[in-house]
Amino acid sequence: MPANIPATHADLLDNPIVTIATTGEDGYPAVAAVWFLYEDGLIKTSGVSSRKWFQNAARTGKATYFFTDASGYKTLEVRGDVSVADDSSLEWMRHQFEKYDTKIEDFGDPEAPIRKVLILTPTKVRAWGGDGAH
Repeated sequence: MPANIPATHADLLDNPIVTIATTGEDGYPAVAAVWFLYEDGLIKTSGVSSRKWFQNAARTGKATYFFTDASGYKTLEVRGDVSVADDSSLEWMRHQFEKYDTKIEDFGDPEAPIRKVLILTPTKVRAWGGDGAH
């Protein structure tokens, strides 16, 4: 059953950037800053299958997203299981870019043939700060 984001921390899902943490082939953590959308209880991000963070998440089937407010005293860690969907049509990428008021044409080469959607289903959520939640 998917884990829920507490209402006290739902505002962090409006952040423009989130940090994704994955496990590299060497066993060490690997992190990257990515654009994302939170929809229907899932965290989704457009990615290119040649990126290490994407490869790591697809290989292990797991990832963690880490959100923070500007002060750093309110954080949200969302761990989960990962699935991958094709986006060679760029339809989902266009949808995600609406959040950023950006068009694919402004982005440069979107590498459509290898464009995918990384979909995280939350399995564990840890909220800290805000209303005293831990």
